[in-house]
Amino acid sequence: MTEQQWTLPAALGLGCGPELVAFVGGGGKTSLLFALALALPGRVVITTTTRIFAAQMRLAPAVVYADDLSRLGELLDAHGRCLVVGHVDGEKAQGVSPDLPARLLARPDVDDVLVEADGSRMRPVKAPAAHEPVIPPEATLVVPVAGLDGLEGPIDEVAHRAELVKRITNYELGIRNEERERVLSPFARESEEDQLTAAALARLLTHPEGGLKGAPAGARVVPFLNKVESAERLSAARTAARLMLREPRVERVVLGAVQTEQPVSEVWRRVTAVVLAAGESRRMGRNKLLLPWGATTVLGRTLDNVGASAVHDMVVVTGHEREQVEAIVRQQGPPVEEDGSLAAASIQLVHNSGYANGMLSSVQAAVRALPLTSEAILVVLGDQPMVGPETLDHLLTAYAAAPAGLVAPYWGNRRGNPVLIDRRYFANLLALPADAAPRVLLARHANDLLAVPVANDAVLHDLDRPDEYVRFRPDA
Repeated sequence: MTEQQWTLPAALGLGCGPELVAFVGGGGKTSLLFALALALPGRVVITTTTRIFAAQMRLAPAVVYADDLSRLGELLDAHGRCLVVGHVDGEKAQGVSPDLPARLLARPDVDDVLVEADGSRMRPVKAPAAHEPVIPPEATLVVPVAGLDGLEGPIDEVAHRAELVKRITNYELGIRNEERERVLSPFARESEEDQLTAAALARLLTHPEGGLKGAPAGARVVPFLNKVESAERLSAARTAARLMLREPRVERVVLGAVQTEQPVSEVWRRVTAVVLAAGESRRMGRNKLLLPWGATTVLGRTLDNVGASAVHDMVVVTGHEREQVEAIVRQQGPPVEEDGSLAAASIQLVHNSGYANGMLSSVQAAVRALPLTSEAILVVLGDQPMVGPETLDHLLTAYAAAPAGLVAPYWGNRRGNPVLIDRRYFANLLALPADAAPRVLLARHANDLLAVPVANDAVLHDLDRPDEYVRFRPDA
Protein backbone atom coordinates (compact mmCIF):
# COMPACT_ATOMS: atom_id res chain seq x y z
CA MET A 1 0.00 0.00 0.00
CA THR A 2 1.37 3.32 -1.08
CA GLU A 3 2.77 6.06 1.12
CA GLN A 4 3.86 8.92 -1.12
CA GLN A 5 4.43 12.66 -0.96
CA TRP A 6 3.81 15.22 -3.64
CA THR A 7 6.72 16.69 -5.54
CA LEU A 8 6.38 20.19 -6.95
CA PRO A 9 6.40 19.03 -10.61
CA ALA A 10 3.78 16.35 -9.94
CA ALA A 11 1.61 18.74 -7.91
CA LEU A 12 1.59 21.25 -10.78
CA GLY A 13 0.93 18.53 -13.35
CA LEU A 14 4.34 18.80 -15.02
CA GLY A 15 6.57 16.11 -16.46
CA CYS A 16 4.87 15.08 -19.71
CA GLY A 17 6.76 17.37 -22.09
CA PRO A 18 8.28 20.81 -22.58
CA GLU A 19 6.45 23.49 -20.60
CA LEU A 20 6.45 27.27 -20.49
CA VAL A 21 5.25 28.11 -16.99
CA ALA A 22 4.24 31.66 -16.01
CA PHE A 23 3.93 32.71 -12.35
CA VAL A 24 1.62 35.61 -11.44
CA GLY A 25 -0.04 37.06 -8.36
CA GLY A 26 1.24 37.72 -4.87
CA GLY A 27 4.40 37.10 -2.89
CA GLY A 28 6.15 33.77 -3.07
CA LYS A 29 6.45 33.61 -6.85
CA THR A 30 10.24 33.90 -6.97
CA SER A 31 10.76 31.27 -4.27
CA LEU A 32 8.29 28.94 -5.99
CA LEU A 33 9.92 29.48 -9.37
CA PHE A 34 13.41 28.61 -8.12
CA ALA A 35 12.13 25.66 -6.06
CA LEU A 36 10.41 24.25 -9.14
CA ALA A 37 13.52 24.80 -11.25
CA LEU A 38 15.51 22.66 -8.81
CA ALA A 39 12.85 19.95 -8.71
CA LEU A 40 12.41 19.56 -12.46
CA PRO A 41 14.54 17.04 -14.34
CA GLY A 42 16.39 18.16 -17.41
CA ARG A 43 17.63 21.62 -18.36
CA VAL A 44 15.59 24.56 -17.14
CA VAL A 45 15.71 28.23 -18.07
CA ILE A 46 14.50 30.74 -15.47
CA THR A 47 13.56 34.23 -16.59
CA THR A 48 11.24 37.17 -15.97
CA THR A 49 9.20 39.52 -18.13
CA THR A 50 9.09 42.10 -15.31
CA ARG A 51 12.01 42.59 -12.91
CA ILE A 52 13.97 40.57 -10.45
CA PHE A 53 16.08 41.81 -7.55
CA ALA A 54 19.79 41.52 -8.13
CA ALA A 55 20.06 39.73 -4.78
CA GLN A 56 17.61 37.08 -6.02
CA MET A 57 19.83 36.43 -9.02
CA ARG A 58 22.23 34.69 -6.65
CA LEU A 59 19.63 31.92 -6.27
CA ALA A 60 20.53 30.76 -9.80
CA PRO A 61 23.69 28.70 -10.38
CA ALA A 62 24.35 30.62 -13.59
CA VAL A 63 23.20 33.84 -15.27
CA VAL A 64 23.26 35.06 -18.85
CA TYR A 65 21.92 38.23 -20.38
CA ALA A 66 19.21 38.30 -23.02
CA ASP A 67 21.38 40.23 -25.48
CA ASP A 68 24.09 37.55 -25.42
CA LEU A 69 22.89 33.95 -25.16
CA SER A 70 26.02 32.42 -26.64
CA ARG A 71 26.96 30.63 -23.40
CA LEU A 72 23.45 29.43 -22.48
CA GLY A 73 23.91 25.89 -23.77
CA GLU A 74 27.31 25.54 -22.09
CA LEU A 75 25.94 26.75 -18.74
CA LEU A 76 22.91 24.47 -18.96
CA ASP A 77 25.19 21.51 -19.64
CA ALA A 78 27.24 22.43 -16.57
CA HIS A 79 24.50 23.40 -14.11
CA GLY A 80 21.17 22.21 -15.50
CA ARG A 81 19.58 25.60 -14.66
CA CYS A 82 20.31 29.09 -15.88
CA LEU A 83 18.74 32.51 -15.29
CA VAL A 84 18.20 34.75 -18.31
CA VAL A 85 17.63 38.47 -17.61
CA GLY A 86 17.92 41.85 -19.25
CA HIS A 87 20.43 44.43 -18.13
CA VAL A 88 21.01 45.13 -14.43
CA ASP A 89 19.74 48.53 -13.34
CA GLY A 90 20.89 49.27 -9.78
CA GLU A 91 19.33 46.69 -7.43
CA LYS A 92 17.11 45.13 -10.08
CA ALA A 93 17.59 43.19 -13.26
CA GLN A 94 15.22 44.08 -16.06
CA GLY A 95 12.96 41.50 -17.62
CA VAL A 96 13.13 40.03 -21.09
CA SER A 97 10.74 40.61 -23.98
CA PRO A 98 7.55 38.48 -23.87
CA ASP A 99 8.54 36.66 -27.06
CA LEU A 100 11.90 35.42 -25.75
CA PRO A 101 10.64 32.60 -23.44
CA ALA A 102 9.01 30.76 -26.36
CA ARG A 103 12.18 31.11 -28.44
CA LEU A 104 14.18 29.73 -25.53
CA LEU A 105 11.83 26.75 -25.18
CA ALA A 106 12.24 26.03 -28.90
CA ARG A 107 15.96 25.42 -28.43
CA PRO A 108 16.98 21.74 -28.46
CA ASP A 109 19.09 22.22 -25.32
CA VAL A 110 16.16 23.57 -23.21
CA ASP A 111 13.51 21.33 -21.63
CA ASP A 112 11.39 23.83 -19.66
CA VAL A 113 11.14 27.60 -19.24
CA LEU A 114 9.88 29.22 -16.03
CA VAL A 115 8.81 32.87 -16.17
CA GLU A 116 8.06 35.31 -13.39
CA ALA A 117 5.42 37.37 -15.17
CA ASP A 118 4.22 39.65 -12.39
CA GLY A 119 5.48 41.73 -9.48
CA SER A 120 3.89 42.16 -6.05
CA ARG A 121 6.34 44.19 -3.96
CA MET A 122 6.60 41.27 -1.55
CA ARG A 123 2.91 41.47 -0.61
CA PRO A 124 1.07 38.14 -0.20
CA VAL A 125 -1.80 39.10 -2.54
CA LYS A 126 -2.19 41.47 -5.46
CA ALA A 127 -4.39 42.56 -8.33
CA PRO A 128 -2.74 43.42 -11.65
CA ALA A 129 -2.70 46.94 -13.06
CA ALA A 130 -3.61 47.67 -16.67
CA HIS A 131 -0.11 46.82 -17.94
CA GLU A 132 0.14 43.59 -15.93
CA PRO A 133 0.84 40.71 -15.99
CA VAL A 134 3.24 40.15 -18.88
CA ILE A 135 2.49 36.51 -19.71
CA PRO A 136 4.08 35.05 -22.85
CA PRO A 137 1.25 34.10 -25.23
CA GLU A 138 2.81 30.66 -25.64
CA ALA A 139 2.58 29.83 -21.92
CA THR A 140 1.30 26.28 -21.33
CA LEU A 141 0.70 26.71 -17.59
CA VAL A 142 -0.21 29.79 -15.54
CA VAL A 143 0.28 29.62 -11.76
CA PRO A 144 -1.53 32.36 -9.78
CA VAL A 145 0.17 32.60 -6.37
CA ALA A 146 -1.09 33.94 -3.05
CA GLY A 147 0.17 33.72 0.52
CA LEU A 148 -2.29 32.66 3.21
CA ASP A 149 -0.86 35.38 5.45
CA GLY A 150 -2.86 37.65 3.16
CA LEU A 151 -5.93 36.69 5.21
CA GLU A 152 -4.42 37.91 8.47
CA GLY A 153 -4.22 41.67 8.09
CA PRO A 154 -6.15 44.65 6.67
CA ILE A 155 -6.32 44.63 2.89
CA ASP A 156 -4.40 47.89 2.66
CA GLU A 157 -1.45 46.26 4.42
CA VAL A 158 -1.37 42.80 2.81
CA ALA A 159 -2.32 43.62 -0.79
CA HIS A 160 -0.40 45.18 -3.63
CA ARG A 161 -2.81 47.46 -5.50
CA ALA A 162 -5.24 47.20 -2.61
CA GLU A 163 -7.96 49.28 -4.27
CA LEU A 164 -8.05 46.90 -7.22
CA VAL A 165 -8.18 43.94 -4.84
CA LYS A 166 -11.12 45.52 -3.04
CA ARG A 167 -12.93 46.14 -6.30
CA ILE A 168 -12.49 42.58 -7.54
CA THR A 169 -13.57 41.09 -4.20
CA ASN A 170 -16.63 43.37 -3.86
CA TYR A 171 -15.36 45.36 -0.90
CA GLU A 172 -16.40 48.60 -2.61
CA LEU A 173 -20.04 47.74 -3.14
CA GLY A 174 -21.19 49.76 -0.14
CA ILE A 175 -23.21 46.81 1.17
CA ARG A 176 -23.82 45.89 4.78
CA ASN A 177 -21.41 43.46 6.38
CA GLU A 178 -23.91 40.59 6.52
CA GLU A 179 -24.74 41.07 2.84
CA ARG A 180 -21.06 41.35 1.98
CA GLU A 181 -20.46 37.97 3.58
CA ARG A 182 -23.21 36.44 1.46
CA VAL A 183 -21.75 37.93 -1.72
CA LEU A 184 -18.19 36.98 -0.96
CA SER A 185 -18.49 33.62 0.62
CA PRO A 186 -20.91 30.80 1.02
CA PHE A 187 -18.51 29.25 3.49
CA ALA A 188 -16.25 31.78 5.25
CA ARG A 189 -17.39 34.42 7.74
CA GLU A 190 -16.38 38.03 7.45
CA SER A 191 -13.65 39.05 9.90
CA GLU A 192 -14.05 41.94 12.28
CA GLU A 193 -11.47 43.96 10.38
CA ASP A 194 -11.48 44.80 6.68
CA GLN A 195 -9.71 41.56 5.81
CA LEU A 196 -9.93 39.13 2.95
CA THR A 197 -11.81 35.90 3.56
CA ALA A 198 -10.90 32.56 2.02
CA ALA A 199 -13.75 33.04 -0.43
CA ALA A 200 -12.57 36.54 -1.37
CA LEU A 201 -9.10 35.14 -2.03
CA ALA A 202 -10.62 32.44 -4.25
CA ARG A 203 -12.53 35.12 -6.15
CA LEU A 204 -9.36 37.19 -6.60
CA LEU A 205 -7.32 34.29 -7.99
CA THR A 206 -10.03 33.14 -10.42
CA HIS A 207 -11.27 36.54 -11.59
CA PRO A 208 -10.62 37.62 -15.21
CA GLU A 209 -9.14 40.85 -13.85
CA GLY A 210 -7.25 38.99 -11.11
CA GLY A 211 -5.40 35.71 -11.27
CA LEU A 212 -6.76 34.80 -14.72
CA LYS A 213 -5.86 38.10 -16.36
CA GLY A 214 -3.75 37.55 -19.44
CA ALA A 215 -3.79 33.76 -19.19
CA PRO A 216 -3.63 32.40 -22.76
CA ALA A 217 -6.78 30.57 -23.84
CA GLY A 218 -4.97 27.25 -24.23
CA ALA A 219 -2.98 27.41 -21.00
CA ARG A 220 -3.75 25.28 -17.95
CA VAL A 221 -4.34 27.23 -14.72
CA VAL A 222 -3.12 25.84 -11.38
CA PRO A 223 -3.28 28.28 -8.41
CA PHE A 224 -0.70 27.85 -5.65
CA LEU A 225 -1.68 28.82 -2.10
CA ASN A 226 1.55 29.46 -0.22
CA LYS A 227 2.48 29.74 3.45
CA VAL A 228 -0.03 27.09 4.53
CA GLU A 229 1.79 26.64 7.82
CA SER A 230 -0.93 26.24 10.47
CA ALA A 231 -4.21 24.42 11.01
CA GLU A 232 -6.10 27.70 10.61
CA ARG A 233 -4.41 28.49 7.31
CA LEU A 234 -4.92 24.94 6.09
CA SER A 235 -8.65 25.15 6.78
CA ALA A 236 -8.90 28.47 4.94
CA ALA A 237 -6.83 27.15 2.03
CA ARG A 238 -9.12 24.12 1.64
CA THR A 239 -12.15 26.41 1.54
CA ALA A 240 -10.50 28.58 -1.09
CA ALA A 241 -9.45 25.55 -3.14
CA ARG A 242 -12.97 24.13 -3.08
CA LEU A 243 -14.37 27.40 -4.37
CA MET A 244 -11.68 27.88 -7.03
CA LEU A 245 -12.44 24.49 -8.54
CA ARG A 246 -15.85 25.87 -9.54
CA GLU A 247 -14.02 27.95 -12.13
CA PRO A 248 -13.76 25.75 -15.26
CA ARG A 249 -10.33 27.06 -16.20
CA VAL A 250 -8.78 25.92 -12.92
CA GLU A 251 -7.33 22.43 -13.36
CA ARG A 252 -6.29 21.87 -9.72
CA VAL A 253 -5.22 23.88 -6.66
CA VAL A 254 -1.93 23.31 -4.83
CA LEU A 255 -1.56 24.03 -1.11
CA GLY A 256 1.86 24.30 0.44
CA ALA A 257 4.71 26.29 1.95
CA VAL A 258 7.52 26.78 -0.55
CA GLN A 259 10.27 27.52 1.92
CA THR A 260 9.90 24.27 3.86
CA GLU A 261 11.34 20.80 3.47
CA GLN A 262 8.06 19.55 1.99
CA PRO A 263 6.77 22.45 -0.16
CA VAL A 264 3.48 20.75 -1.14
CA SER A 265 0.97 19.66 1.48
CA GLU A 266 -2.17 18.99 -0.60
CA VAL A 267 -3.40 19.07 -4.20
CA TRP A 268 -7.14 19.52 -4.62
CA ARG A 269 -8.75 18.21 -7.81
CA ARG A 270 -12.30 17.67 -9.02
CA VAL A 271 -13.77 14.47 -7.60
CA THR A 272 -17.14 13.19 -8.77
CA ALA A 273 -19.16 11.09 -6.36
CA VAL A 274 -20.68 8.09 -8.13
CA VAL A 275 -23.71 7.01 -6.10
CA LEU A 276 -24.76 3.45 -6.97
CA ALA A 277 -28.55 3.14 -6.87
CA ALA A 278 -29.24 0.48 -9.50
CA GLY A 279 -29.40 -2.83 -7.60
CA GLU A 280 -32.38 -5.16 -7.23
CA SER A 281 -32.11 -5.55 -3.42
CA ARG A 282 -32.87 -9.29 -3.69
CA ARG A 283 -31.74 -10.14 -0.16
CA MET A 284 -33.83 -7.31 1.30
CA GLY A 285 -36.96 -8.47 -0.58
CA ARG A 286 -37.86 -4.88 -1.60
CA ASN A 287 -35.97 -1.86 -2.82
CA LYS A 288 -33.84 -0.92 0.19
CA LEU A 289 -33.04 2.52 -1.20
CA LEU A 290 -36.70 3.52 -0.86
CA LEU A 291 -37.01 2.48 2.80
CA PRO A 292 -37.57 5.21 5.41
CA TRP A 293 -34.49 6.62 7.11
CA GLY A 294 -35.30 9.30 9.64
CA ALA A 295 -37.08 12.14 7.84
CA THR A 296 -36.01 10.86 4.42
CA THR A 297 -35.11 7.55 2.75
CA VAL A 298 -31.98 5.40 2.73
CA LEU A 299 -30.95 6.87 -0.62
CA GLY A 300 -32.03 10.36 0.46
CA ARG A 301 -29.74 10.28 3.49
CA THR A 302 -26.85 8.99 1.37
CA LEU A 303 -27.36 11.89 -1.06
CA ASP A 304 -27.48 14.32 1.86
CA ASN A 305 -24.17 13.01 3.18
CA VAL A 306 -22.49 13.21 -0.21
CA GLY A 307 -23.88 16.68 -0.83
CA ALA A 308 -22.50 17.97 2.46
CA SER A 309 -19.01 16.72 1.59
CA ALA A 310 -16.31 18.35 -0.51
CA VAL A 311 -17.03 16.40 -3.72
CA HIS A 312 -17.30 18.55 -6.79
CA ASP A 313 -20.41 16.94 -8.27
CA MET A 314 -22.46 13.75 -8.29
CA VAL A 315 -23.51 11.05 -10.72
CA VAL A 316 -26.37 8.85 -9.51
CA VAL A 317 -26.64 5.55 -11.40
CA THR A 318 -30.11 4.05 -11.62
CA GLY A 319 -31.32 0.65 -12.79
CA HIS A 320 -33.97 -1.37 -10.93
CA GLU A 321 -37.16 0.64 -10.31
CA ARG A 322 -35.65 3.56 -12.11
CA GLU A 323 -38.65 5.86 -11.84
CA GLN A 324 -38.95 5.60 -8.05
CA VAL A 325 -35.21 6.11 -7.54
CA GLU A 326 -35.09 9.09 -9.89
CA ALA A 327 -38.03 10.63 -8.06
CA ILE A 328 -36.05 10.58 -4.80
CA VAL A 329 -33.06 12.18 -6.49
CA ARG A 330 -35.20 14.94 -8.00
CA GLN A 331 -37.07 15.47 -4.75
CA GLN A 332 -33.78 15.70 -2.92
CA GLY A 333 -32.60 18.35 -5.29
CA PRO A 334 -29.12 19.87 -5.27
CA PRO A 335 -27.65 19.43 -1.79
CA VAL A 336 -27.76 22.64 0.24
CA GLU A 337 -25.58 23.55 3.21
CA GLU A 338 -26.85 25.37 6.28
CA ASP A 339 -25.70 28.72 4.92
CA GLY A 340 -27.70 28.18 1.73
CA SER A 341 -24.79 27.40 -0.57
CA LEU A 342 -24.69 24.48 -2.95
CA ALA A 343 -22.23 21.85 -1.75
CA ALA A 344 -22.12 19.90 -4.99
CA ALA A 345 -22.26 21.76 -8.28
CA SER A 346 -24.66 19.35 -9.92
CA ILE A 347 -26.35 15.96 -9.82
CA GLN A 348 -26.39 13.90 -13.01
CA LEU A 349 -28.64 10.89 -13.49
CA VAL A 350 -27.24 7.99 -15.49
CA HIS A 351 -29.34 4.91 -16.24
CA ASN A 352 -27.56 1.55 -16.43
CA SER A 353 -29.71 -0.70 -18.60
CA GLY A 354 -27.37 -3.60 -17.81
CA TYR A 355 -27.70 -3.27 -14.04
CA ALA A 356 -28.44 -6.99 -13.68
CA ASN A 357 -24.77 -7.64 -14.53
CA GLY A 358 -23.75 -6.26 -11.16
CA MET A 359 -22.18 -3.29 -9.44
CA LEU A 360 -19.22 -2.90 -11.78
CA SER A 361 -21.52 -2.32 -14.76
CA SER A 362 -22.98 0.69 -12.93
CA VAL A 363 -19.53 2.10 -12.14
CA GLN A 364 -18.57 1.69 -15.78
CA ALA A 365 -21.75 3.46 -16.92
CA ALA A 366 -20.89 6.39 -14.64
CA VAL A 367 -17.29 6.60 -15.87
CA ARG A 368 -18.46 6.75 -19.47
CA ALA A 369 -20.71 9.70 -18.60
CA LEU A 370 -18.14 11.66 -16.55
CA PRO A 371 -17.14 15.17 -17.54
CA LEU A 372 -13.56 15.40 -18.81
CA THR A 373 -12.69 17.68 -15.89
CA SER A 374 -13.26 14.94 -13.30
CA GLU A 375 -9.93 13.68 -11.98
CA ALA A 376 -11.36 10.89 -9.84
CA ILE A 377 -14.54 9.16 -8.74
CA LEU A 378 -15.64 8.39 -5.20
CA VAL A 379 -17.78 5.26 -5.50
CA VAL A 380 -20.53 5.54 -2.87
CA LEU A 381 -22.98 2.73 -2.16
CA GLY A 382 -26.53 4.03 -2.13
CA ASP A 383 -27.33 1.82 0.88
CA GLN A 384 -24.67 3.26 3.20
CA PRO A 385 -26.53 6.13 4.89
CA MET A 386 -24.39 5.72 8.03
CA VAL A 387 -21.25 6.97 6.24
CA GLY A 388 -21.31 10.67 7.06
CA PRO A 389 -19.77 13.63 5.22
CA GLU A 390 -16.86 13.78 7.67
CA THR A 391 -15.76 10.30 6.55
CA LEU A 392 -16.11 11.25 2.88
CA ASP A 393 -14.06 14.40 3.46
CA HIS A 394 -11.44 12.34 5.28
CA LEU A 395 -10.97 10.25 2.14
CA LEU A 396 -10.91 13.32 -0.12
CA THR A 397 -8.28 14.93 2.09
CA ALA A 398 -6.14 11.78 1.95
CA TYR A 399 -6.39 11.90 -1.85
CA ALA A 400 -5.32 15.55 -1.80
CA ALA A 401 -2.38 14.85 0.52
CA ALA A 402 -0.71 12.13 -1.57
CA PRO A 403 -0.43 11.27 -5.28
CA ALA A 404 -2.24 8.00 -4.76
CA GLY A 405 -4.43 6.57 -7.48
CA LEU A 406 -6.65 4.42 -5.26
CA VAL A 407 -7.93 5.35 -1.81
CA ALA A 408 -10.00 3.19 0.53
CA PRO A 409 -11.18 3.45 4.16
CA TYR A 410 -10.03 0.88 6.69
CA TRP A 411 -11.51 -0.06 10.03
CA GLY A 412 -8.81 -2.10 11.69
CA ASN A 413 -7.47 -4.39 8.99
CA ARG A 414 -10.75 -4.52 7.04
CA ARG A 415 -11.30 -2.47 3.89
CA GLY A 416 -14.64 -0.71 3.56
CA ASN A 417 -16.52 1.61 1.23
CA PRO A 418 -16.58 4.14 -0.42
CA VAL A 419 -13.49 3.76 -2.62
CA LEU A 420 -11.83 6.56 -4.59
CA ILE A 421 -10.44 5.79 -8.05
CA ASP A 422 -8.19 8.21 -9.93
CA ARG A 423 -8.63 8.88 -13.66
CA ARG A 424 -5.40 7.01 -14.44
CA TYR A 425 -7.29 3.74 -13.72
CA PHE A 426 -10.43 4.49 -15.73
CA ALA A 427 -9.20 2.59 -18.79
CA ASN A 428 -8.40 -0.44 -16.62
CA LEU A 429 -11.83 -0.18 -15.01
CA LEU A 430 -13.64 -0.06 -18.34
CA ALA A 431 -11.62 -3.01 -19.65
CA LEU A 432 -12.95 -5.34 -16.93
CA PRO A 433 -15.90 -7.63 -17.79
CA ALA A 434 -19.16 -6.01 -16.71
CA ASP A 435 -19.99 -8.92 -14.43
CA ALA A 436 -16.67 -8.71 -12.56
CA ALA A 437 -16.43 -7.17 -9.10
CA PRO A 438 -14.88 -3.70 -8.58
CA ARG A 439 -12.49 -5.25 -6.06
CA VAL A 440 -10.69 -6.90 -8.98
CA LEU A 441 -9.26 -3.51 -9.90
CA LEU A 442 -8.09 -2.92 -6.32
CA ALA A 443 -6.48 -6.37 -6.15
CA ARG A 444 -4.58 -5.85 -9.40
CA HIS A 445 -3.18 -2.54 -8.19
CA ALA A 446 -2.82 -3.30 -4.48
CA ASN A 447 0.55 -1.59 -4.29
CA ASP A 448 -1.06 1.67 -5.41
CA LEU A 449 -3.78 1.59 -2.78
CA LEU A 450 -3.70 4.19 -0.02
CA ALA A 451 -5.29 2.75 3.12
CA VAL A 452 -6.99 5.42 5.22
CA PRO A 453 -7.95 4.60 8.83
CA VAL A 454 -11.38 5.95 9.76
CA ALA A 455 -13.03 6.86 13.06
CA ASN A 456 -15.88 4.32 13.04
CA ASP A 457 -16.96 1.08 11.41
CA ALA A 458 -19.79 2.55 9.30
CA VAL A 459 -17.64 1.97 6.19
CA LEU A 460 -18.01 -1.79 6.72
CA HIS A 461 -21.81 -1.82 6.82
CA ASP A 462 -24.45 -1.64 4.13
CA LEU A 463 -28.10 -2.67 4.26
CA ASP A 464 -28.39 -5.96 2.41
CA ARG A 465 -30.84 -7.81 4.70
CA PRO A 466 -33.94 -6.87 6.72
CA ASP A 467 -32.15 -7.52 10.02
CA GLU A 468 -29.38 -5.05 9.05
CA TYR A 469 -31.94 -2.39 8.23
CA VAL A 470 -33.69 -2.92 11.57
CA ARG A 471 -30.38 -2.85 13.41
CA PHE A 472 -28.98 0.37 11.89
CA ARG A 473 -32.00 2.57 11.15
CA PRO A 474 -32.08 5.80 13.20
CA ASP A 475 -35.24 4.93 15.14
CA ALA A 476 -34.06 1.43 16.04
